[in-house]
Amino acid sequence: MHVRELVRMANQITDYFAFYPKHEAVEGIAKHIHASWEPRMRDALKAHIDKGGEGLEPLFLEAVAEYFKGPKGQNAPRVHPTRSVAPKGASPSFAKGGGDG
Repeated sequence: MHVRELVRMANQITDYFAFYPKHEAVEGIAKHIHASWEPRMRDALKAHIDKGGEGLEPLFLEAVAEYFKGPKGQNAPRVHPTRSVAPKGASPSFAKGGGDG
């Protein structure tokens, strides 16, 4: 995907969230990029931002600046993109006879 298209889509997302209170807009933009864009798109976007981010709205740049810093907090989960394994589930704990017992 061309950078021009990524910039266009990023600015459309920003336009959508522009009417929200600023802290909600920043969070909403970052969550949308994380949840909806595939890693190759995010990587291309990051490379474009590292080169100056020409054409991107200031609100978008503010939102993804925090996003690209990575997880926050001491216990933030870190997942290796190629070696992650789904957690193993526990057995159901139904009362005798099943259901909600």
